[in-house]
Amino acid sequence: MTGLSVPADLAHLVAGSWILDGAAVPRALPQPAVDLVVMPDGRCRLAGPETHRRQGPLPPGGALVGVRLRPGTAPGLFGVAADEVPLAGAPIEVGRLPGTAQARLTGAFALVRARAGQCRVDEQVRRALAFMHAAPGAPVARHATEVGLSERQLRRRFVVAVGLRPKAYIRVVRLHGALDAARTALSRGEPPQWAEIAGQCGFYDQSHLLAEFREAVGVPPSTLLRDVRFLQSSRNPG
Repeated sequence: MTGLSVPADLAHLVAGSWILDGAAVPRALPQPAVDLVVMPDGRCRLAGPETHRRQGPLPPGGALVGVRLRPGTAPGLFGVAADEVPLAGAPIEVGRLPGTAQARLTGAFALVRARAGQCRVDEQVRRALAFMHAAPGAPVARHATEVGLSERQLRRRFVVAVGLRPKAYIRVVRLHGALDAARTALSRGEPPQWAEIAGQCGFYDQSHLLAEFREAVGVPPSTLLRDVRFLQSSRNPG
């Protein structure tokens, strides 16, 4: 998978973009967001948020292109509740975006840009998302209180906006936080201190961190780090 930059004018709506080519989906952390996916033939689909790593073969005919929408923006952009977007994906009637992978990605950005002016987000859910990223170890009830909602109200609105229950979303956020912290340590030439990272990222302890990675990805975080470093070295030979 090749990660690509996002146009500055779409950064408030789009978290990232990618082009995926090969026989199968590579091993990676789940992504708790709705993706706008452009198939090799130019058809567009929305794919739901993940709590476990996606597996399986890629469709034939060329690269798969995706634009990762920021959590909470799918309803405003495409008029569909995020919890109604299946993990396997569902077609959307927006016309085809044919051409090369790069042309399809440009078309997907243009599609989002054309709808940006009409996109309204649930502001309280947006604020709750920010709190969850800042304090992934805090209980959902605290995040609800911080945005002026009951836990039940937040849960109901969060599922519609994001597509996951708050606790499920936070579990994935913790995984990403831990892997990012480990990468930061490696960039400084230091081995990751998993017990320390577990505490920083909201896990009970190192055992909890390892169990969550095995449940969501099937491997410990150290294996994901090796995968990433191999891909980086193979794409950027010295």
